Amino acid sequence: MPSREEIFNAAVAAMRRGHQLNAQGADESHPDYANVMPTLHAAIAAGFTDAEIYAAATAPQ
Repeated sequence: MPSREEIFNAAVAAMRRGHQLNAQGADESHPDYANVMPTLHAAIAAGFTDAEIYAAATAPQ
């Protein structure tokens, strides 16, 4: 079972990928979207908020 940190990091990466796809004009039919939402939902189910994930995903790297 993944740790909370691993779940959070996966969600941050998924949100970043979602932002990349949106910037490229992709929509939900793009195959990568199949990974984005379930990963975000898993993090929210683990107790993280969308705002926490968004803040980490949009922070300078």
